[in-house]
Amino acid sequence: MTPKTMFVKRREFLALAGAACFNIGNAATLPRAVGKGRRIRMALVGCGNRGTNFLLQEMVQEQVVALADPNAKNLEAALAKLRNLDPSVDTSKVKTFSDYREMFEKASGEIDAVVVATNNNHHALPALMAMRRGIHAYVEKPLANTLEEIHALRDAAKKYGVVTQAGHQGHSAHGIRLAAEYMAAGAFGEVKEVWCWHGAMQARPSCPPRVAPPAWIDWDVWCGGSPVCGWYAADEVFPELSRHDWHSWIDYGNGTVGNWGAHIFDTPMFMLGLDKTPPVSVEAKEIALGAEGGWPMRTHVEFTFPARGKAPPVKLHWYDGIRDGVPFKRPYYEGFYGKISRRQDQFLPPELVEEEKRYCAGKKGASFGGMGAMIRIDGGVVTFGGWGAGPRFWPNGLHKKFPKPPQLFERVTSHFGSFCDAIRTGKKASTDFDYGAPLADLTALVNVAQRAGCKKLIWDGSRFTNDAEANSYVARKYRSGWSLA
Repeated sequence: MTPKTMFVKRREFLALAGAACFNIGNAATLPRAVGKGRRIRMALVGCGNRGTNFLLQEMVQEQVVALADPNAKNLEAALAKLRNLDPSVDTSKVKTFSDYREMFEKASGEIDAVVVATNNNHHALPALMAMRRGIHAYVEKPLANTLEEIHALRDAAKKYGVVTQAGHQGHSAHGIRLAAEYMAAGAFGEVKEVWCWHGAMQARPSCPPRVAPPAWIDWDVWCGGSPVCGWYAADEVFPELSRHDWHSWIDYGNGTVGNWGAHIFDTPMFMLGLDKTPPVSVEAKEIALGAEGGWPMRTHVEFTFPARGKAPPVKLHWYDGIRDGVPFKRPYYEGFYGKISRRQDQFLPPELVEEEKRYCAGKKGASFGGMGAMIRIDGGVVTFGGWGAGPRFWPNGLHKKFPKPPQLFERVTSHFGSFCDAIRTGKKASTDFDYGAPLADLTALVNVAQRAGCKKLIWDGSRFTNDAEANSYVARKYRSGWSLA
């Protein structure tokens, strides 16, 4: 069944249902309620690659009523995409804004749910504006740019009672639930250490030349509450700042761990219950600094989690970036996502390299993958890929020692659909902010450790108890006109 066929059938169902739409009480303060037969009126904030090429395909099954993006080309592309996905959509009725603040001021009464797919420094503000108006919020990962913003989103979701969903698509996959079921069945034993990695680097060794931004982008709005920076054009390694390279810069993104860590941390966090209690410490073991104002070229950060009931304390490691001496040019990098082309050039956990040699040596193209997590168990290791991939046992055949565990968790058929269903039924979405916040905390804590230097930071869940410098990175200052308040 093609996506278009699925879309038509869903529309037919909604039309047949014929239930009237309704709002309960004051729509400015209470969550927007959507009747069973009505499509959810949605606004997309951030119409770049993720928003236009992925999320619009989900949103068009409902009703897209507004788009916000300071890049005029992105708005044009999003409208064209809507027409392509569903020729019956009258895009002349879709309201467009260069500034989401204006969108909420002028059109919030027409919006039931907002989908945020901006650069990370804009994640928190439109989501907060939405929730305070009773509008449900879907926010791409990581949930926000700083720890303060993450916690503000978590608290607002509880205060206003809206439906929320973090964009951790892998958490709605079957594999992550299967991993937790194997864990509950005792297949992994007592897990005391986890190694996570990504063979990419979203950082730069130096700052490229800056030029004036093009006329088709409202650069002041794009920068938002962050300091206004210069524009630079694409080069042979990374694209221009407004497309994807913003991940590399502290004021706009969260580096490799922000882009990928949430996908990778998800499985170990869920199966070990690490979302139930924050880590007690985070420590940068190795950092290779890059450009001023940018994230490091390679990182090893170690978390310590306390015991959880009968489960022992856990050390969780994060590795990303390049090994020393690798040139910053093609063919060593594949561009856009900053993937490091050769395995031997990636900065990987020594334990991973050791086990990979043991189980993959002599097998052409065999490896534990470009990203994932690894644990050691009796008789071998288990690896988990990104996006909720299921457990893989090494050596081959090791899984036969463990019967398939009983199903403990309900399976989810659609991550975005879970968000829409929750709006209609009042149920929790599969990855609401209660879960998305502690997952985002890990990426933000890695970022703080990178900035604070190689030292052990003691964390109580809201602040560092032993380091004033680290606490200065928990929040950030906003330019005039932009605020969490």
